[in-house]
Amino acid sequence: MCGISSLPEVFSHIYVEKRAREYIMTEQVLSHFKGSTVIDIEHYKDVFNRPGQDLYLQNSSKNLIIAVNEGKKIFKGAPVCQDFGFDRFYYAESAMNCIFSCDYCFLKGMYGTSNIVIFVNYVDYLKECEKMLEEGPVYLCASFDTDLAALSGICSWQSIWEDFAASHPEFTLELRTKAAVSRVTSKENIIYAFTVSPEKIIKLYEKNTPTLKTRLNSINNALSQGASVRLCFDPIIYVKDYELCYNEFVDTVLDAVDIKLIRDISIGTFRISSGYLQNIRRACPYSSAVHFPFAKEDGYAVYPKKLRQSMIGILENRLKGAGCESKLYVMP
Repeated sequence: MCGISSLPEVFSHIYVEKRAREYIMTEQVLSHFKGSTVIDIEHYKDVFNRPGQDLYLQNSSKNLIIAVNEGKKIFKGAPVCQDFGFDRFYYAESAMNCIFSCDYCFLKGMYGTSNIVIFVNYVDYLKECEKMLEEGPVYLCASFDTDLAALSGICSWQSIWEDFAASHPEFTLELRTKAAVSRVTSKENIIYAFTVSPEKIIKLYEKNTPTLKTRLNSINNALSQGASVRLCFDPIIYVKDYELCYNEFVDTVLDAVDIKLIRDISIGTFRISSGYLQNIRRACPYSSAVHFPFAKEDGYAVYPKKLRQSMIGILENRLKGAGCESKLYVMP
């Protein structure tokens, strides 16, 4: 899994709910940050939901919050998320916010802070999943409101989910990431979904994330270990030379990865709730990725239809030409 090198050397402050002190994962996390100022708090929302926070300034100095989630833990997947043909499609709120800082990330619109919460009462999550499985198969995105692989250097959430899925064949686990992943579990029902982007997009808009070369090396490493790998060409981000940019990008991916070994491929352009967009624009006031004149469709900000079709068409046509037609999941 991803090492601690993906994380800052230290969080200047770590806030710990008093009730979280008794959990093993709390000590596990704190053991990595001996130089941090640790502050006891009553409830994570006292810090996480504090009014007047400046996401733009916080992006370069995130703090960590360790908490117990006594509220809802598992949620039904949103319409803008690809369900890959699964009827019972859910996501888990294992942690909130991401160590990475992509300009276009929906988390910037959803949360009024850049600080990160790690929930430590993992047993409660697994019990809830056990109950859900009594009613039939479950597909769960465990790394939806964060990047668990990027946090695996300090907490065991990713391996906890992997172990649970390995012992429950009707539980399909998706772990989506932009991190450098070194160790995987080779089970058909554990999907490592790697988001890949052109290097130009990474440099412009995906701050602190690994390079395309690093991600492709991680994909090949996962494939060599027999892992079930999904490629996520999602979100496609507009740049003026997008045709050249994404054609060269597909060339790079096809040259580096044996596409026949890939489980499936998702394709989709940037899309976000219109209500979140203004918050993201405040968090990233100078980013052209979020200040595009988007169209509005059914409450979502999207690229105009013709542009969207053109951008998707580049990847879809190239990947069909590489023999991947049966593996494609495309957001319209």
